[in-house]
Amino acid sequence: MSELDELVKELSKKLEEKAKNVINPQDVTVTITDSNIDDILSKNNVVFIDCWAPWCAPCHLYEPIFKKIADKYKDKATFGRLNVDENPKTADKYGVMNIPTTLIFVNGKLADQIIGAVEEEMLEDYVRKYINA
Repeated sequence: MSELDELVKELSKKLEEKAKNVINPQDVTVTITDSNIDDILSKNNVVFIDCWAPWCAPCHLYEPIFKKIADKYKDKATFGRLNVDENPKTADKYGVMNIPTTLIFVNGKLADQIIGAVEEEMLEDYVRKYINA
């Protein structure tokens, strides 16, 4: 491969990465699993967890709302997403019967939950309530 080809390839890669960030801004949410949830809850004062599944249409509608609020309040709380199909122990432990469900933890304890795909304003009200508690 010539030097020019390598430069073109490198430039294309950089442009593609920048385009991804414009189209899909960096995700500030943490992936929650059965194996890491206890660690995340113990290290963060306020945690919001979006419980979802790939086949759930309302979950896909709620995802951008959750991520937008997560980005806005990322310095005040931790936001994570739990795939309930891949992590059934955590979903069972916290009684997740419907999805999407947002679990709200304060100081490692379940403080509240939001059942269903709520509108941005409602989610933001919950976030404000718990980060100011």
